[in-house]
Amino acid sequence: MAEARTAHPYHVYDAVVAQPDLIESLLARAAAIEAVADAAAAKSRLLFVGIGTSLHAGRISELWTREFTSGRFRAQFEQSFEFLHHPFALDSQDAVIVFTHTGTSGASVEAIHRAKAAGALTIAIVGENCGERARAADFLIETCGQEAAFAYTKSYTTALAASAALLLRFADRKGFLPEASGRAALGRVPDLMRQSLALEPEIRSIARKVASLPRVEIFGAGPGWATAREGALKIKESCYIAAEGFDTEEILHGPFSELDSRGALIGMLTGKPSDERARQIFRAAGELKTLRIAITVPSARHDISAEHILVVPESDEWLSAFVHLVPLQLLNYFIALEKGVNPDTGRQDQPAHAAASRHYKY
Repeated sequence: MAEARTAHPYHVYDAVVAQPDLIESLLARAAAIEAVADAAAAKSRLLFVGIGTSLHAGRISELWTREFTSGRFRAQFEQSFEFLHHPFALDSQDAVIVFTHTGTSGASVEAIHRAKAAGALTIAIVGENCGERARAADFLIETCGQEAAFAYTKSYTTALAASAALLLRFADRKGFLPEASGRAALGRVPDLMRQSLALEPEIRSIARKVASLPRVEIFGAGPGWATAREGALKIKESCYIAAEGFDTEEILHGPFSELDSRGALIGMLTGKPSDERARQIFRAAGELKTLRIAITVPSARHDISAEHILVVPESDEWLSAFVHLVPLQLLNYFIALEKGVNPDTGRQDQPAHAAASRHYKY
């Protein structure tokens, strides 16, 4: 167990800034991941399973599978608790990829055993020194060391990098995608993330404004949908304020009604046609005096009505799962500092929450 910290830099900050180096290290082990992909390529369906942050990794992996195969291969994601408690037919033609960093999350670990018993190929994407029961999977892909903070950051992005490497090889073996182009793009991720980390001073200034507000709403399309949900989850875990993540269009179907001057709205633009809807949403939120923050690539920088615009490096949309995430991670961290709360603990240092946690286990 890492020693508790009571001031900046907290453990979660160290994890955020370590991500580029950790992903570089993981990608250097791509040959081992390719062997797993070769086994999965013999199957006719991919199923991605996880819960919490790991569910977001599964959602993005399902989207990447569609992206890399032009929608021609069957893939889906499932929340691990639902996977266990509502019937899901599996057989030997399935490959089940379970994300569980600790390898101790009850539902996710049980999903490995349930899938294996059904005859499916099982792949666990886990952290180093994970729980023993997760090692029952047919293949184990280890990502990085265990998190010292309650809110997971480095474990999420290294799991995404492992999944991307696997899926690029998988799509190549299936004859859908030239592997070389995708691998080159993935290899740029560490440097792209380092460029996004350079936005820290600007993000810290924005955090001072957001910290005074009681809620935050985040939206994005494609990978941005899962990234929005992941960003909102981190704000809940570290800052203890209401936050929700939505698809770009979905935010207009109910959630927009609660927006006003008491909240912040964060939207992500990637240079895709969906950006035009994002621009409309930002203009509409201006009528409500909502604090607006845009995270955008340079090519989509134009015509954005927002109080703050964070420009991340240009990249393919599928890489936004890494590049656009970093500003959200930093914003979450500095909001916590502005509110004077410890972002590492998940409130487990507070007696009431510590007492509540005795009634359940992950």
